[in-house]
Amino acid sequence: MRGTVATVLTVLRQRRWVGFTLFTVFMLALFVRLGIWQFGKLVVRRASNAIVTANQAAAPAPLFSVVASSGPGSVVGARLEWRTVTMSGHWDPAHQVLLRNRTFDSVDGYEVITPLVGPSGPALLVNRGWIPQGSSSAAPSKVPVPQSGPVTVVAWLRQSQPAHPSGSLPAGQVLAINAAAIGAGTGYPVVDGYAILAKETPAESGAPTLLPGVVIDDGPYLSYGIQWFLFTGVAVVGWWIFVRKEAETQDEGESQRGDTQIPDRNTPLPDSVRMG
Repeated sequence: MRGTVATVLTVLRQRRWVGFTLFTVFMLALFVRLGIWQFGKLVVRRASNAIVTANQAAAPAPLFSVVASSGPGSVVGARLEWRTVTMSGHWDPAHQVLLRNRTFDSVDGYEVITPLVGPSGPALLVNRGWIPQGSSSAAPSKVPVPQSGPVTVVAWLRQSQPAHPSGSLPAGQVLAINAAAIGAGTGYPVVDGYAILAKETPAESGAPTLLPGVVIDDGPYLSYGIQWFLFTGVAVVGWWIFVRKEAETQDEGESQRGDTQIPDRNTPLPDSVRMG
């Protein structure tokens, strides 16, 4: 049988095959580590989904029953992600900002962030929805002005986004909904977080397009993790194919050398050679 165990072991003792085997082992360890990393992200995602699912199932609650109305506790933490809350107050269009580079149904545009100021407690930054960009990306053709007078909103809480420098942007435009940065220019306290508008009472005509709610899924982490572990199988099979092929090649060489034999001295010569 070609490619015997002995020949395979001989091949693996060669320097270049030692290096190739070590490289294969390194790649196996890397693939396994990446697979475990993806499964770890899946666990985190599912834990976050459990919180969001519970928050979505809970009845809408007044904002300041779930967030402190003053002090350092006035923060939207991870356990309040997508919690449905209600709040009454009036819009402050003077401190409204536009969030740039937002796409809705494959159309570029902006999201409109307006502070909602209540009778007591800090104001809440509310993402009122999306509007399309204008003839250029510099600004929209028209910015909807929120209605005056008292309003009551139902909205989903979100954590404040990391700050992003916006000094080079047109006035009133930002690249992230960072409560500290946006609230610094208002002159009044703002909840550390924001909310996405789900419903406004009374309803406003010509308002921005409301954003959809949360989509709860596991993301790509399970399939990515499985793919990395499949790659380990590919690496092992590929390594074995190359080693086996090399062993078979060496066996064939040994077999060919064995077939080329020197004639025995006692073997009679052909008549033509003797007569010559």
